[in-house]
Amino acid sequence: MRIKSLHQFKKLLVTSLCLSLVAVPTLSSANNKDKYEPRYSVMSRKAAEALLTDIQKVGEKLVAVGERGHILVSQDQGQSWKQAKVPTIELMTAVYFANDQYGWAVGHEGLILHSKDGGSNWEVQYADPYEEEDPDAEYDYDAGPSRAGQPLLDVWFRNEKEGFVVGAYGGFLHTDDGGLTWEDWSERLDNIDGWHLNSIATRNGQFMIIAGEMGTLFRSTDAGKTWETLASPYEGSFFGALIGPSDNEALIFGLQGHIFKTEDQGDTWREIFTTNTGGLMSGTMLGEKGVILVGNGGVIMHSKDGGNSFVKQTTKDRQSIVGITKSSNNKLIMVGKAGVTIASPNPSVLGIK
Repeated sequence: MRIKSLHQFKKLLVTSLCLSLVAVPTLSSANNKDKYEPRYSVMSRKAAEALLTDIQKVGEKLVAVGERGHILVSQDQGQSWKQAKVPTIELMTAVYFANDQYGWAVGHEGLILHSKDGGSNWEVQYADPYEEEDPDAEYDYDAGPSRAGQPLLDVWFRNEKEGFVVGAYGGFLHTDDGGLTWEDWSERLDNIDGWHLNSIATRNGQFMIIAGEMGTLFRSTDAGKTWETLASPYEGSFFGALIGPSDNEALIFGLQGHIFKTEDQGDTWREIFTTNTGGLMSGTMLGEKGVILVGNGGVIMHSKDGGNSFVKQTTKDRQSIVGITKSSNNKLIMVGKAGVTIASPNPSVLGIK
């Protein structure tokens, strides 16, 4: 039995559920984007009020992604949003920009989208869509069942060329040519059970963490070339990770509000106890020691001591929050079930300068 994964939380935004799986699928190593039939996301005046799953500050702009292939761009600190031209209607789960122009978004059907103009226009760079199996075809026991159609869940790029993508059933992709080609790196992780990989995080590009379901944790200290399995402090699922405040510190968080911190790059972990029991989905560092974590039921956990302790707040509408970033004017821009929400944090509480 498996605890419900991040992409399922992002799609349904409900509490945990167990899924029975018969076999662990294997990732298709080939890029099957030629088999993907693009359908452009429908323009909607209410796109900023619908489910959004991730957001990033891109220079002076904000870019958010969400359901039905929606990708939104704001030029005014989140006050108004314009829909991008996007060749999919699939749920998009994460977005990352290497600079002001070059960005990538990932989602269901194994999709990786790429933008060269700051998020206004997107093209399919990689896809692994689901295909109906031929009932008369001979089963390949060596290859195992296909992972085609499964979601990709997080993305990070070091620069315009090198990037990493993680996803369901242990999906792990790497590119060193800006996404022109993608290589299956899943065998570099000791993940024989194919646990979902929900988050990839780094601060300086050297120390990196991948966190996932059933306490799955991997660490790289050589810029992602090699990966080792970390002893996990928790057997439940992690939905997010943050590196900081220092290069040796990190926070991992997820199911039932569990938060753990390391000060030695993951050699040891200690639990940060709070009164929150709602799942934590995303977070961001603010200033020198400010940390914000957000999650189900409108929970906002804030720390002013680098994540050693947290104070809990809850939004009035209690709508689940899935992504968060800070705008140029020090507003918190949060996205989730209710679309975009803007908050004004107290600088003295969060240590924002």
